[in-house]
Amino acid sequence: MDLLSTTGYNRRPPHLVAETKGFFAKEGLEVKYHETTFAPDHNRGMAEGRWDFSLSSADTMIARTTTDGVDYMLFIQAEEGLTASLVGQPGVNSINDLRGKLLAGDPGDSNLDLIRKKILRTHGMDDTEYDIEIIGSSPKRYEAFMERRVVAAMLTPPWSDKAFASGAVLLADAAAYVPNWPLTCGWALRKWLEGHRELVVRFIRAWAAATDWLAQPTNKEECLQLVMEKEGMNRASAERAYEKVVPKARINPAALKTVIELRKEMGVYKPPFDPPERFYDASYWSEATGLAG
Repeated sequence: MDLLSTTGYNRRPPHLVAETKGFFAKEGLEVKYHETTFAPDHNRGMAEGRWDFSLSSADTMIARTTTDGVDYMLFIQAEEGLTASLVGQPGVNSINDLRGKLLAGDPGDSNLDLIRKKILRTHGMDDTEYDIEIIGSSPKRYEAFMERRVVAAMLTPPWSDKAFASGAVLLADAAAYVPNWPLTCGWALRKWLEGHRELVVRFIRAWAAATDWLAQPTNKEECLQLVMEKEGMNRASAERAYEKVVPKARINPAALKTVIELRKEMGVYKPPFDPPERFYDASYWSEATGLAG
């Protein structure tokens, strides 16, 4: 078995299926997964080559490539669509109530922090009208929220489910503000990717096979049970995760353009601007699937 070291914020349905149903093993791969909880640590570790690749947001990759100058490349798009909520403490009944208050954050200039900026600005609230504490990913933000250290936080399942069960108020559904978001993608340092093409192709082939398996109606229930058991999601969140799976993990340049346009709109991507094609290489996917990129 060849070992691949990956990182991300949680395992997505095809990952769980590929592990459980033997698709990784069929390709001679052992995939070791590190769950990250703090974006700066994730970003620093990726730049240092601590893991082979990340399974996380395309926005993070574009942010670190264009802002930090780290040469990353995306090779699959695992999901499209965003399941995330801006939640407030009981008694915080509107976004307007967040003025002058402390909110939880993580990287500051990408991913859910960027989407939070979009939501609040849409409601007429500038970044200077509230405070942010950089705490970490959803489990860490949830912890701070439950300890009432912050009045609001962006959360993803299962942490948003737990918050709502405790009485949290839904202030905004992120998908309404950033549709067709490329949530989980596979990306790596370009130099690592180019030096490990055969391994990457095998990984993509296993992942694509897992999406084929879970897309079969007869396998849907087993997949949902797997997501609920392994990732602690309730059924509604597992259903949403299932619906966001991209068949065969095909890259959608239009979804990447959505990220680029939001970064430009929020003022965190400075010119000159690159087209989506700068950030991905579909040849790995084409070789793995036998399909045109």
